[in-house]
Amino acid sequence: MVSIQFTSDVGLGKVAIAGFGLGFVMALHVCLFIWAYFLTDGDTWVYRNAVIQWSLYVVCLTFFHFSEFISTAAFKPGFVSYESFLLNHSDAYHMALAAGCVEFWLESHFFPELKYIHDVSSVGLFLIVLGASFRVGAMWTAKSNFSHRIEVAKRKEHTLVTHGVYKYIRHPSYFGWFYWSIGSQVFLCNPLCTLAYAAASWSFFKDRIPYEEELLLEFFPVEYPAYKARTFSGIPFI
Repeated sequence: MVSIQFTSDVGLGKVAIAGFGLGFVMALHVCLFIWAYFLTDGDTWVYRNAVIQWSLYVVCLTFFHFSEFISTAAFKPGFVSYESFLLNHSDAYHMALAAGCVEFWLESHFFPELKYIHDVSSVGLFLIVLGASFRVGAMWTAKSNFSHRIEVAKRKEHTLVTHGVYKYIRHPSYFGWFYWSIGSQVFLCNPLCTLAYAAASWSFFKDRIPYEEELLLEFFPVEYPAYKARTFSGIPFI
């Protein structure tokens, strides 16, 4: 029988395996990037640019999952678990990752001219860095007030955070995720998934943000209305 440490989301064995797996995948793709960028010739190997793009994308993706876990461990150690990596976020998330992968490699094979458009990829990389910075900044600013799950009851120690990245944006972590996810597909020059990711992310936040703000108005009936009036939600038209 497998130990509960490897089957439970709070088990240290499961956390260790997830951390090792992410580290291995990141290291593998760092090596793949170095090999493709420095040791191959684009004139003789048609997939060189695709491998470079893909390697950088996977490094960014694994960093995202690491940052989610590390931030939770730093400020909410009592809640940290395998779930903190967000690897099992949802079936929709897994399908989105698979769709991005399939589109990238199919287009790299059949329409290589669509891939590695330098200016487009540069915009995508900028959005990835911007999104990751706001996402991590939001977690490290809110500290124990941040939660991956919407809290439906106010904790005694819960305070309204209005400084740092929260000064002008009410939901900087959502802002970060929104532009990180879109930027990842822009970086890969995936036109179909860029549109799909933008639509799916916006639709998700269209429901989530109003619900969360109703709860925040209950938690902070005096402070939150004034804070909401002077800030931007972080997502266009929401």
